Amino acid sequence: MKETESTGTLDFGYRWVLGQGGSRDLYRSLVNLGEGPKLFGADLSLRRPSGRLYDRFDLHASSWGGDPYNTARLDASRSGLYDFRFDYRNVKYFNAIPSFANALVGNGVLFSERSLDTSNRLIETELDLLPGAHFSPYLAYYHSSNFGRGVTTFVDDNVNEFPVVTDLRDATDSYRGGVHVNFSRFNLTLEQGGTTFKDDQQVGFSGLNPGDRRVPFLGQTILLRDLHQAYGARGNGIFERAVLQGRPATWLNFTGQFLYSKPSIDVNYLQQDSGNFVLLNTLQIYTGQLDRSIGEANRPHSSGTWSTEIRPFKRVRIVESWFTDRFHIAAGSFLGETLTAAAGLLNTTSNAADRLVLNYNQHEVDAIVDVASFLTLRGGHRYEWGDATTRSPVTVDTLRPEQASLGRQIALAGAVVRLGSNLDFNADFETAAADRTFFRTDLANYQRARLRGRYRMSKSLSATGSFAIFNNQNPARDVNLDFQSRQTSLALIWTPGDGKRWSLLADYTRGTVRSAIPYLVPQDRTSDVSFYRDNGHYSGAAADLRLWGNARLHVGGAFALDAGSRPTRYFQPQMRAIVPIYKKLSWTAEWSWFGFDERLFGFENFHAHLFSTGLRIGM
Repeated sequence: MKETESTGTLDFGYRWVLGQGGSRDLYRSLVNLGEGPKLFGADLSLRRPSGRLYDRFDLHASSWGGDPYNTARLDASRSGLYDFRFDYRNVKYFNAIPSFANALVGNGVLFSERSLDTSNRLIETELDLLPGAHFSPYLAYYHSSNFGRGVTTFVDDNVNEFPVVTDLRDATDSYRGGVHVNFSRFNLTLEQGGTTFKDDQQVGFSGLNPGDRRVPFLGQTILLRDLHQAYGARGNGIFERAVLQGRPATWLNFTGQFLYSKPSIDVNYLQQDSGNFVLLNTLQIYTGQLDRSIGEANRPHSSGTWSTEIRPFKRVRIVESWFTDRFHIAAGSFLGETLTAAAGLLNTTSNAADRLVLNYNQHEVDAIVDVASFLTLRGGHRYEWGDATTRSPVTVDTLRPEQASLGRQIALAGAVVRLGSNLDFNADFETAAADRTFFRTDLANYQRARLRGRYRMSKSLSATGSFAIFNNQNPARDVNLDFQSRQTSLALIWTPGDGKRWSLLADYTRGTVRSAIPYLVPQDRTSDVSFYRDNGHYSGAAADLRLWGNARLHVGGAFALDAGSRPTRYFQPQMRAIVPIYKKLSWTAEWSWFGFDERLFGFENFHAHLFSTGLRIGM
């Protein structure tokens, strides 16, 4: 082996967005690929067996140059001395769907009142010292920052909602360190860490904002003229984690983990607004408002898991697992409010305290039996239970505790069938009955089943398929939820001659969703039922062709057709070519077309051609 071995590629070029039409907001919400010079990808690997600083070094980067998801990763190590990992991700998130949360869409207003245009940057790094030794310490750091703008609503006592621009900025830092204790039959990890958090949001508006209500209320036009909101939160906490793994005997394995954390948060809030508003509880008109509020909360949280695998006989395995999650939130706040009305200034103050205690537990036992070389059966039982206690924000003379509980019994079954080396399939089934749930949309009385199979017709041709069904009902008088989903999938892989000349991959999925649940109409407090239907067809295909020498052509694409409550069509054909020019230098070109069509909301349709070309350099 050479003193240093290096391999790598550099893939760069330019992308054009051509023939773009339709809704730019939907294009950015779903695709968001832009024009300009791009670093499509870069890889570098170094191997240096006798290196003093490292013997392995790997660097990877992708999608740099303004794309919505940029990544960079570095791995370096020296055998027996250290392992170092660094991971960077930059995610640009845009979501502005004109038909979503838009009370005025029927009036031709194409403006979403819930939209985001933010950037999220993530850094994760970890250093392991003396990997594989009996005692291996490590240090790790995590950082996340999010910033950008969006649109939210300012609500006037449930009478009117005013869309306004909001500025967002938050950051989280986490530090942890610990030690791995490694022995032949036992492994133990002990970890201590801390987290800091800050969140700063501001809302500002100046002008004339009529909001969503375009008709008078109590003879008054409700509108917003000026608004300033400032929200600041600061939090910190510590956490401890312990993980124990062991194999004391050939027939016994176990794994356990315990985690405890105690975060706390302090909040300051300021709001100033002017306009024409109404106070519903007194039907009083006011023109200005000043709110100042402070609050704090603590959340001790502990969770634990334990699993044991026992093999009492050669063909029998018994797996038992247990999970518990417990936390409580204790919070208090103070609010001072001043309203400007015709009768003068109205001053109020209030103190509030709230508390939530939640306990969740889960216990499961599974038995896996190898009945024969071609058949494995599994059966088990899972029990989930818990309770929650909270109370509404209270004053010193009002207490309103609220309680909820969970109780769910689940039966589990499964089988794996192997008919020779070319055909196998497995099936899983579970059914549950619940007498109590936390939320209206929780799983209650449900049945879930899935069948998956693989058939190899020849050395170069194979097919896989699956069928899944899920039903969930909650017949409680105040819930009456009904939900059903079905999904059937088929995939075909054809690689004649191990794909040296060409290969083909095709897949198809058919899915349906049905749901119905009663709800309360907020405008007039009447009861109605929310129905949702979706019938979907999803398919994709990809063919790789060897043209001449090492020149290759990739042709494929995907489409989605949805019918039901929101009929939608989406097409994305694609073509990519790689043509060698000289030794390790190749020319690359790629074309994609994006087409999106909605029958009910045609103003959200869009289409665009994307073409990119560049060079790929190998080392």
